Amino acid sequence: MFKGGLNKLKSNELIQVASVNSLSVLFKLITGFVTSKFTAIFIGPSGMAITGNLSNFTQSVENLSSLGFKNGIIKYVSEYKDDKDEFKKIVSSGFFIALSIGLLLTLILLVFSNTFSVFVFNTKTYSDLFRVLAFMVPLFSLQVFFIAIYNGLKRVHIVVLLNIIATIATALLIIYLMYVNQLQGALLAMVITPFVLFLTLFLKYKLLFIIFKSISIASVSKDFFLKIISFFSMTLFSGIMVPLVYLGIRNYVIDRIGVDQAGYWEGMRKISNYFMLFVFSLFQMYVLPELSKKNSRLKLVVFNFYKTALPVVLVCYLVIYFLRHFIIKIVLTEAFLPMQDLFMWQFIGDFFRIMFLVISYQFLAKKMVWPYIFCEAIYMLLIYLVSICFIDLFGIKGVVQAHALACFVYLLVLLFVFKKPLFSKQDVIQYTDYED
Repeated sequence: MFKGGLNKLKSNELIQVASVNSLSVLFKLITGFVTSKFTAIFIGPSGMAITGNLSNFTQSVENLSSLGFKNGIIKYVSEYKDDKDEFKKIVSSGFFIALSIGLLLTLILLVFSNTFSVFVFNTKTYSDLFRVLAFMVPLFSLQVFFIAIYNGLKRVHIVVLLNIIATIATALLIIYLMYVNQLQGALLAMVITPFVLFLTLFLKYKLLFIIFKSISIASVSKDFFLKIISFFSMTLFSGIMVPLVYLGIRNYVIDRIGVDQAGYWEGMRKISNYFMLFVFSLFQMYVLPELSKKNSRLKLVVFNFYKTALPVVLVCYLVIYFLRHFIIKIVLTEAFLPMQDLFMWQFIGDFFRIMFLVISYQFLAKKMVWPYIFCEAIYMLLIYLVSICFIDLFGIKGVVQAHALACFVYLLVLLFVFKKPLFSKQDVIQYTDYED
């Protein structure tokens, strides 16, 4: 019985992907902890809040620079990887889309660098950062493009290897620049990271050149553009707005209860994000490709993920919660100990977030544009308004309480939207058969 169960686990694709990807996540966690420690030492809670603002802005720019084609390419490469002509159309169209978007954003960032500096930092002092970022954006677009192809081809080992190398290189860069120039160095490192990510692609230059040979202007497809435009709509709305919502919340925290309090929240988000690295990578490398298959069933993918991943997630959250005092001192510094009160509500929200994210990938896989935008709008509006209200009532703890409430409500919304594919009797029978 034990041997049969073990063989069943080995044949589970999610577990196979998780085992390979866990090495990449481990390196990200280690380097993330190290960089967080140096960040806490060199610039403290207030500096962490300021870097958090730039991080949210660069996230919006990076999401806009990929404009949704990342998920679109993963989907269509996964579907048509065995069709040489269609694959060539996807690669060629995706490449020129990525390059065009990157160059357009470069122009915008150069022209409005002063405006963006005031928007993010409330001063023109950091305008040069946005000019540097302008030249990094096309490199980021192309890096995302090629990694998306690798994911669609299920070259998981290559993606993991490149992620590990990029993680180590960027961590060393951040630590060095912070050591040399504290806050200024940290901010500069954040904007030149795309250059490091782009360079890592050449470590697998043979595969890179094979894909590059498939690129030609003649193969650019209008049909592919029309297919992928739905992904544009989704990214334009959520990929840009979500980081800006958090930027707005953080600025409200700074204005109302102080920059150090905002730093505690940013420290909490960093610890949360380290754990979410593993979950997000599974979404990219397992959930989306599985849902993109022509005969995929939402129930099978969702419940397989729930039964395999959620128990592990719950145990990890409990361990981290009870060891939070020591984790803060190890990962950050004693100056961040006041953030202990934020852990419970943050993790409750994160647990609900994981549950709704695996369902929400159905929007991307099936190109459900308007339902996606509607649900995301509810989530963003709720988390912003409730955060503002709860900050005034409960202080910094109100931010994580708002996070938990918003994630729970969004989960309920998605369960309602997808109630038919998730709870129909036919799928229950099929899911039971799948289990056997």
